[in-house]
Amino acid sequence: MAKLSWTREAVASLRDVYGHIARNRPTTAQRTIESLIGRIRSLADEPRLGQPYPHRADPTLRQLVHGNFRVAYRIEAGGGIAVLGVFHGLIFLPLG
Repeated sequence: MAKLSWTREAVASLRDVYGHIARNRPTTAQRTIESLIGRIRSLADEPRLGQPYPHRADPTLRQLVHGNFRVAYRIEAGGGIAVLGVFHGLIFLPLG
């Protein structure tokens, strides 16, 4: 099982997702976040579950699609997983 870590940006983006949904639907926001976190945790067992990140030649950068959301992550040299960000699926933000 790989160690899963979150960047500050990833934590902030997950909070933003929650805040955006919670303005009108707090119960839905809680369920969405719980579902996203559960799916992200599955990366610890299956690091290559997501697809290679588009427009990047770096094979360590990947994205996991879950519902309307994309999770950007990196497979670290030691085998760990670093969650880089959580984005709505309609938004494409190139990494670094």
